[in-house]
Amino acid sequence: MSFKNKVASLILLATIVRCIIAFSIGLGNDEVYYVNYAQHLQWNYFDHPPLVALLIRLTTFNLMLTSDFFIRLGPILLAAANTYLMYAIGKKIKDEKAGFIAALLYTSSIYASIIAGIFIMPDAPQLFFWILSLYFLVHLITNPENKKKSNLYLILFGLSTGLCVMSKVHGVFLWFGFGLYILIYNRKLLSNGYLYLSVLLTLLVISPILFWNIENNFITYTFHSNRVSINRGINPNSFIREFFGGLAYNNPINYFIVIITLVACWKRRINIQINHIRLLLLMSLPLIGILLFVSLFRDTLPHWSGPGFTALLLLAACYLSDLKINSRLPQLVYYANYLIVGVSFLGILVLSFYPGTLGKTDETSLGKGDVTLDMYDWDFFKTEVNKIIQKNKLEKKTNTNFIINNKWFPGAHIDNYIAAPLHLNFVAIGKLEDIHTYHWLNQFRKPIQKGDNAYYITVSNNFSDPNEIYKDDFEKINSPVIIKQYRGGKPVRNMLVYLMEGFKN
Repeated sequence: MSFKNKVASLILLATIVRCIIAFSIGLGNDEVYYVNYAQHLQWNYFDHPPLVALLIRLTTFNLMLTSDFFIRLGPILLAAANTYLMYAIGKKIKDEKAGFIAALLYTSSIYASIIAGIFIMPDAPQLFFWILSLYFLVHLITNPENKKKSNLYLILFGLSTGLCVMSKVHGVFLWFGFGLYILIYNRKLLSNGYLYLSVLLTLLVISPILFWNIENNFITYTFHSNRVSINRGINPNSFIREFFGGLAYNNPINYFIVIITLVACWKRRINIQINHIRLLLLMSLPLIGILLFVSLFRDTLPHWSGPGFTALLLLAACYLSDLKINSRLPQLVYYANYLIVGVSFLGILVLSFYPGTLGKTDETSLGKGDVTLDMYDWDFFKTEVNKIIQKNKLEKKTNTNFIINNKWFPGAHIDNYIAAPLHLNFVAIGKLEDIHTYHWLNQFRKPIQKGDNAYYITVSNNFSDPNEIYKDDFEKINSPVIIKQYRGGKPVRNMLVYLMEGFKN
């Protein structure tokens, strides 16, 4: 079988596995929150640029098909495209064998295959345009003497990078890495007018982010800059989480291969053009290194550095392709894929069938600390909450259709899995840093009026007491009705439904 056919088979098999996973588990707290982006499109959002919202609109056919699978279809399709792009880049840099190994390494990455390959996150479109930008840059530096094609690739890089930034602002590291490459190794490009046209195109594409922030007092940057400021002392826990999280997310076997590759690179044992080595290192190490540095002082998330590792996987593929077929190192690539498949299906089994909770077991905080509950059977609560609402209507206790929460999580789950299918009005009332994009979304929804009643819904694994939060906002807050959820025959989580009467303001 040719390498091209092997890549096609790999893409097909990986896509089937991703579809099974997407069907098997519910949306996570971040995913369900991003669904709200798609409900009312904006040029930018409190947390991220808008491309994830557009992706959801595309794969749900403008929100006509809003099942979890169609919401996640975008990342699945983009992961297939990314796998082929990795093959094409590896083939361009070295040969088809290197391209096939690059595709295998990409598929075995938890970040690439699951976080950005199944879950509907800004990382999904970001990673696609990141790899596409790498594709254009590799072609740009491979045949620099062909001015016409080089200028075309410069323009395409500018457009692709702009779209990457419109997915997630980390895309600016593409220009950071390429800028370093130009300044250190190829200053001749500074005299090429198409380079500045490329920069201008990127700025033009990302200009909606600026305009939205001007209208909203630069709220995105005042909020997020506070999160990553480095004036609060050393934070070793964050650094440890960033380092070992990166190791886990990129697959421990892949991480080991990358380390070996970097050593081989240092010893000049990778048989490809030096320009390609320089480019791939500059398109990876700055992002990874800067995030590790920032994590020394402030909390970061390990998946932020994920795009940077794709360039290192390409470098690793080129190194592995020269090793003998019976060498142990190339064989590890296959074990890396076996590992991710095993971890994925083990995760589905634990999430769906583990008896009880992996978190706290006391009644008041049942399930707290159990990350699997984010994606576990939120549909169950829809029927149970509807029973409470219909009972109160039948008893003429209240006829309200309002549900309130004070945070984006679990508010987004309650909104999308309970309020929306039951045609209830969900409103988030709380601090901006707690409700995030609901501050804007509320403006498109029916507002709660003075004297209205409302239900406040919370869960034991992320409990917030309305008697503390809304004591000055309602005349009366009744004792909650408790809905107990089971998994594997044992209690896993409680949902508490409070009826709050007489909204004051």
